[in-house]
Amino acid sequence: MTRRPYTKLRRAEAEAATRERIVRATVDLHAEHGVTATSYGMIAEKAGVSPQTVYNHFPKLDELIEGCTSHVQQRAPVVDATCFAGERTAAQRLRKLAMAVYAQLEFIAPWMRFGWGEAERVPALRAVFGRNEAALRDLLAQAVMPDFRADPAFLDAALVLLDYPAWKHLTERRSRVRAAALAGDCLVALLETLCQASPKDRS
Repeated sequence: MTRRPYTKLRRAEAEAATRERIVRATVDLHAEHGVTATSYGMIAEKAGVSPQTVYNHFPKLDELIEGCTSHVQQRAPVVDATCFAGERTAAQRLRKLAMAVYAQLEFIAPWMRFGWGEAERVPALRAVFGRNEAALRDLLAQAVMPDFRADPAFLDAALVLLDYPAWKHLTERRSRVRAAALAGDCLVALLETLCQASPKDRS
């Protein structure tokens, strides 16, 4: 009676290991070729499984992209409110957020160099980008409040400074840290230009 549960456990472990190999292979291939140029056959060969096995684990491209995105994000530098926790001013919080975002962008750059353009053609990628943008927009609002009101114009402009094209351009001639510092300075300048201080801060 104890053999069947043990067998099921071993089977589940084997399936999980196979899934992980597929995800790792896909992550590597997407960094080398992008999503649209990576076939299930290429993934199967790199993972050491059959194409059907890849389909069994990921019947739809959307599921495969979600699995790969999760794999990369779990290993990327974290970007959340802890990045600027304890900072007393909006300017300090924005500069810390810029540092965190640019560290993450440096990590995910191998995938972003393809994904940035592919998102227009791949709905699943577009959904990932949309979620990430919404999350960053919320973080920007948290960073400026309660000192300032999070003006939509500021948030729109700030997202441009914290997106992949800006990171790529700014890091071409300077280190990631210096590029992030420059982006942070620009965020603070935008804050002072586009956002109104909260009423209690103007008194």
